Amino acid sequence: MLKKLDYTEEYLAVFLIVVLGLMLSSQIILRYVFEVGFIWIEEIARVIFIWVIFLGSVVGVRRNLHFKVTAGIKLLPNRYQFPAQQIGEMILILFCIAITWHGIELVYSTVEVDFRLRSTGISMFWPYLIMPLSFGLQAARLTYRLITNSGKHE
Repeated sequence: MLKKLDYTEEYLAVFLIVVLGLMLSSQIILRYVFEVGFIWIEEIARVIFIWVIFLGSVVGVRRNLHFKVTAGIKLLPNRYQFPAQQIGEMILILFCIAITWHGIELVYSTVEVDFRLRSTGISMFWPYLIMPLSFGLQAARLTYRLITNSGKHE
């Protein structure tokens, strides 16, 4: 199951980058060749860009490329480095869970109050939805890695 999910966000991000490129290219051609443009293209492109960034962060966590401060850990004696690294991962998991929770609240607020994008009328539910999805997936991937790596230390 995890193997099938492993690349889902990556494929979705690549697909959205292609769509984003096509949309922005068409907007440039429309504006500079035909002297017309559609504001809704730019609005949707901004939403897609946000989704690509947040999906990219999930891919970064999956590939273990997320930002970490390891300089302080390297200064510790060898026997304390692994536990300190694990504590750092736990703090990151808690951060992701907190952002997921607040993201869910934000998404829910768009259901309570009809908040829409100006030119397209698309509910802000869709742009905001990526926040709890992304951080929830990051928390899940970090937790999985924390559990599977905890037994691999010497």
